Amino acid sequence: MKAFIFDFDGLILDTEEACYEAWQEIYADYGTSLPLETWLLCIGTTNDACDPLGTLAKLSGRDINYNAVQTAHSKSFRAKSRLLPLKPGVLDYLKWARANGLQTAVASSSARDWVVPLLEENGILPYFDVIQTKNDVKTVKPNPELFIATKSMLKLEDFEAVIFEDSYNGIIAGNLANLYTVAIPNSLTKNMDLSAASHTISSLDLITPPNLLKMLEKGV
Repeated sequence: MKAFIFDFDGLILDTEEACYEAWQEIYADYGTSLPLETWLLCIGTTNDACDPLGTLAKLSGRDINYNAVQTAHSKSFRAKSRLLPLKPGVLDYLKWARANGLQTAVASSSARDWVVPLLEENGILPYFDVIQTKNDVKTVKPNPELFIATKSMLKLEDFEAVIFEDSYNGIIAGNLANLYTVAIPNSLTKNMDLSAASHTISSLDLITPPNLLKMLEKGV
């Protein structure tokens, strides 16, 4: 194994929960709520998949100032996200990879100006050799383009890297890129069908990198 490739939202930081909470607060102001099953359509891809603004207008039956609502959500979401700790095990895996000569990357369907500042604020930006975001590709997950581009930049062959993902869209993209996929569901994605992953664990801190790699190589 030559590299670890990390998703960002919901995997390094639990930003997906923070984003959903910020939307729920706005929906509550309009006398309604955003169904979880609708929000799950967005996870691992773009908001176009569930259209939270259009859904708000439809469910509330009210005229929506889209720009004002989006601005309010972004402000709340960013404030919540800056308070989040790294998810358990992330830093340990990054340190282990660095100590053992593995390359590391982030491959995220989010924007670069969202991902990079939060990596920097949490002190882990220097650990990554490559960062690929939606700004670097034409199509995000579940299309494999993000992972294929990352794989190329790291000069990897098929199945020379492990992708850590929390969503169905990410797992499908990783499989299509011919890389090992490890599903680590969070509080929102735990009910998704992640069975296509090479392996599923509830948290990175529950298994050491060497033991995880042994399990993947044996197909356990």
